[in-house]
Formats: sequence, structure tokens, C-alpha cells
Amino acid sequence: MSSVVLYAVLALGSTAVVWVGSDLLESTSESLAVHYGLPPVVQGAVIAAIGSSFPELATVVLSAVRHDTFDLGVGAIVGSAVFNVLVIPALSAIGAPRLDADRDVVYKEAQFYMLSVAVLLLVFSFGVIYGPTAGSGDLTATITRPLAVVPVCLYGLYLFIQYQDTRDHDAPTGGDGNVVRQWALLALALVLIVVAVEGLIEAALG
Repeated sequence: MSSVVLYAVLALGSTAVVWVGSDLLESTSESLAVHYGLPPVVQGAVIAAIGSSFPELATVVLSAVRHDTFDLGVGAIVGSAVFNVLVIPALSAIGAPRLDADRDVVYKEAQFYMLSVAVLLLVFSFGVIYGPTAGSGDLTATITRPLAVVPVCLYGLYLFIQYQDTRDHDAPTGGDGNVVRQWALLALALVLIVVAVEGLIEAALG
């Protein structure tokens, strides 16, 4: 019983640290994006997205590298993605008097998201077809490095598209003048999130 309480306290404490670190990461990322004059769509689709998704990234990497439990990390990503895509926009539309979506969101961001889901499904499917786990009664697969490179390259294409938007965008730079302090806070936020995610994984596996 004492171990259960200990793991529960560890999970709650780690959750609080992840929340603090994520909030710090997003605020510093947005400040840096404003300082370097990035357009709003890039701030949201790249800077804010990476900042808000870093806990999931840390979960997958730590689960696979330190604990050899890739399923735990993938489950966290899928669950978070489903919640973010379905619940958050719906609650925003319900709570706000008016919610508008411009052409970039409809024709670029949403379509690229659907393409990303399709590519991920293909990667997992090819893993099952061409790399099934030997001696396993379940339908499991081995995701090889060449397969893993495919979604990374797709994200590289997405970053290139955002870069093209940034080149065509003429915005004044400014924001917080202490850029070094913002970068230091960004690094601190990353460390806090990684340490807290490790605590969450330990609590989940314990």
C-alpha cells in the first residue's frame, strides 16, 4: 500500500512539474517567435506545437530508450492527439461567441494533418507486413530505422513549407529584448519536462 501511495505522489508531483515546464516552454517559445518576427501561422503550427508536444516527445523517447516500452509512449501520443483534435476545437467553438478558420488552417494545416496520420498508418502497416515480431501470438511489428525516417522527412517538408511562408512574411522584430534570458528559460523548461516525464513513466510502470 505504501508503494502505491508513493507512486501516486510521484505521479502527481511529476504532473505538476510537467505543467509548469510546459507553460514556461510555451511562453518562452512564443516570446522568441515574436522577437524573430515569425508570422502567426508559423508561431502556432511550429513553435507552439513543438512546445506543447515536447512532453509527448520526451515520453516516447524515455519509454523506448530507458524502459523499452514503446507502446506506452505511442499510447500517450495517440491519446493526446485524439483529445487535441476532437475535444479542444469543439470546446473552443462552444465557449467562444465566434470561431473563424482562415484558408491556411483549412487548406494547409488540416490537410497536412490528415496526410501525417495516413503516413503514420502506412509506417505501422508496413512494419506489420514486412517486419512482424517472430514468436508473438499478437499482431506486432518492428519499426525499422528506414521506416522511421519516412515521417521525419514528411515533417521536414512541413517545416520547409512553413519556412516559405516566413520568407514571404514581412513583420517587425521585437518583443522581449533579453533574448539570452529567454533561451536560458527555454532550456530550463526542457530540463524540467524531461525530469518530470521520467517520474511519470516510473509511476506508470511501478
